[in-house]
Amino acid sequence: MAVRHLCDPGDLDIRRPLPGRPAVAQRVTAVAVSEGVERVAVATAAPWFPGFGELLLFDLAEGGPPGDGAPEGGARAAGGAPERGSGPTRLGVARRTPGVAVRDLLFGPGGTALTASFGGTEEQHVGQVAHWPRLGAGERWRRSISRPFYAGYGDFGGVRLAVSGDGATVAGCDQSSRSVVAWSAADGEQVADPVGIGGSEAVAVDADGSRLAFRLCRPYERAPEGAVAVLDLRTGEVETHLTGVTWCSGLVFAPDGRSLAVVGAADGAAVAVIVALDGGGTAGLRLAGLPGEARQQVVRPVWGPAGPRAAVRAGRTVTVWDLADGRDLLSVPDLGRSTAWALSPDGRALVVASPAHVRAYDLG
Repeated sequence: MAVRHLCDPGDLDIRRPLPGRPAVAQRVTAVAVSEGVERVAVATAAPWFPGFGELLLFDLAEGGPPGDGAPEGGARAAGGAPERGSGPTRLGVARRTPGVAVRDLLFGPGGTALTASFGGTEEQHVGQVAHWPRLGAGERWRRSISRPFYAGYGDFGGVRLAVSGDGATVAGCDQSSRSVVAWSAADGEQVADPVGIGGSEAVAVDADGSRLAFRLCRPYERAPEGAVAVLDLRTGEVETHLTGVTWCSGLVFAPDGRSLAVVGAADGAAVAVIVALDGGGTAGLRLAGLPGEARQQVVRPVWGPAGPRAAVRAGRTVTVWDLADGRDLLSVPDLGRSTAWALSPDGRALVVASPAHVRAYDLG
């Protein structure tokens, strides 16, 4: 198994640590990776002072300039443009709203655009989504998604992200307000906000941005039988597919849009269900037993040339599964609670980020 180290020692250290505190980040809250592991984004947090969390961008393409034109000299430009210097490019986004932390990260196709979601604390509810059109440019837009009526219910500020295969549509599913919203990546204009339809846990967008998939959720309760809704953004029509999962960890459309892979938990085990969206029924398989602490994780499965794959954590081990036949492809053990992981869009690499290092594991 080939393993690549993607950063040097100290690259993830916080630039402005508090007096008497170590510079090492206390937690990695999210990681994103582009095709071919050419770019990686890592979000760090400091629970003892949340405003010191950082968002770091690594450009790993051969000859690729750090930050793609970011300003020299280490100063942060107006509008959220990144800092540039030795090591990764840094975006000081967490300082713009006190107490926030990056909860999810996602590159657009080709790794040229980046979308991040921000969450707060139990005392300060924050549910925001920000978008950068290209690395090195300033933040294009930022939108709030949380609604106060549901703010005290469920996970606070945990907005899960999805982006269409063409990069034109960004979607978010807010865990506190149980709402699903889609925006145009170009200008942040709202594309869809289905009134009367609640969603929770995972969300997905198809290749051309015409459909959203999300776990159907009524106010204060999840829909029975693992119902997943598929919303047509052009007509507003909604189709419901029963999956049987008690918790939906992840969703992904097939490249041709004819199928939907659902990863979740049922009866204390990780399961995968392939839904034929043309009415051909569903096929499910069991992946692995899950301890209680991992049953409500949210993962982002991918569907590349090798088929649908997902990386699921059980205890201290993350395992990459082939969702078509239930084979385990790779396991990375001995992970701490402060670790984040993500599959590359083609499913051929797993990136694991901890406060000390970032590594890529080749899946072949």
